[in-house]
Amino acid sequence: MNTLLRNFIVLGCLGGSVSAAPFLAIGDNAELFLTGTAGISYNDNIFLADSGPGKESDEIVNFTPGINLEFGKESLVKGTLSLSESLSTYLDHSEMNSQLTTFDFKAAYSTEKSSLSADASYTQYGQNVFSTNGSTVSHNVASVGLNGEHSISPKTSFGTGVNFTRTEYTSSGSTGDKNFGVPFNVFYAITPKVDLSGGLSYNRSETDNGLSYDDYYYNVGARGEFTPKLSGNLTVGFSDRNGSGAGAQSTSGVSFHSGLSYAYSEKTSFTLNADKGFSNSSTGGTTQKNTAFTLGATNDLTTKWKVYANLAYRIIEYVGAGRTDNYVQGSVGASYVINSNVSLNGSVSHSENASDAAIVPSPEFTNNIVSLSVSARY
Repeated sequence: MNTLLRNFIVLGCLGGSVSAAPFLAIGDNAELFLTGTAGISYNDNIFLADSGPGKESDEIVNFTPGINLEFGKESLVKGTLSLSESLSTYLDHSEMNSQLTTFDFKAAYSTEKSSLSADASYTQYGQNVFSTNGSTVSHNVASVGLNGEHSISPKTSFGTGVNFTRTEYTSSGSTGDKNFGVPFNVFYAITPKVDLSGGLSYNRSETDNGLSYDDYYYNVGARGEFTPKLSGNLTVGFSDRNGSGAGAQSTSGVSFHSGLSYAYSEKTSFTLNADKGFSNSSTGGTTQKNTAFTLGATNDLTTKWKVYANLAYRIIEYVGAGRTDNYVQGSVGASYVINSNVSLNGSVSHSENASDAAIVPSPEFTNNIVSLSVSARY
C-alpha cells in the first residue's frame, strides 16, 4: 500500500500541475476538448479466485488519454464524439497489462413533432477471470443504432428504430454473437408530464457456434415526471424466446426494464435501475435469465466535494444447466473539484459472487478494489 500511495501522489502532482489550455473551436458550433485520467488502484484478487494459491493481489497504474468533440450547439442536429485509449500496467503481473480503445458517437435531431437519434460505439474489454497463469477474457463490442419518435396528435406519438450489436471474443473458449433489434412503442399522454406506453420489441441473435434466438418483448409502461421529485421510465411485460440449433433453449417469462431518479433535496438524489430479461451466455451461447437491481445515491456536500454510493445485485440463471449465480457489488466514492478543468477521485468497492455450480475452477470469489485518480478536461 505504501507503493500505491507514493505512485498516486506523483500522478496527482502531475495532474494538478497541468496549466489550462484553451479548447479548439471548429467553426461556430463545434468544440474539441482534450481529456485524460491518471490513476492507480489496489486489487486484492486480480484473478477472481475462490481461495488458495490462485488468489493474488496487485497494484495497477492506469492512464487514459482521449478527445471529446461537441457539435451542433446552435443547430437542430447536436451530438458528441469521443475517443480514448486506456493503458493499464500491473506492477507485479505484467502479463495482465492491457491497452484498450473506446469510441463513442451520439447525435440527435429534434423538431416540435419529431425526434431522431443515432449512435455508434466500439469498446475493447479485458475482463479479469480466474487463472493461475495470468490471463483476461478479451472481447470487442461494436454497436450502431437509429431510433426516432413522431407525434401524430397532441397526445399520441409512436417510436421505432433499428439497433445492431456485435460481440467478438479474441480469447479462445468464449462465444460471441450478433444481435439485431427493432423496437416499436406507442405513447399516450395522460398528463402534460406523463405518458403511458404499449409496445413490442423484436430481437434476433446469432451466436458464433451456430445457435440462434428470436426474442419478443410485449410490454406496457410509463415515462415522464411522475411527481415533482420522481421521474424516469419503466416497462413491464412478457418475453418469449425461441431458440434453434443444438443446445439452444426456448423459454419465456415476465420481464421488466426501468430507470428512475428521485430528487430528495437540492443536494441529494437517488437512482434505481431494474432489469429482467434473456441474453446469450459467453460459455457456449446458451440462454441466461438475468435479473438486476442497482441503487445509487449522490450528495453534493459543497461546491467542491461530491460523495456517492452504489449497490448492485444480479441473479444469473443458466437455463437448462442447473446453475444460478448471485452477484453483489457495492462501492463508495468521493470527488473533489480542483478547478473547472481538474478533479480528484477516490473510491472503494467490494464485490462477491456466489454460485451453486459444482465446477472447477469455482466461479465463487470476493474482490476488493481501492482506486485513486485525477481527471482533466481542457
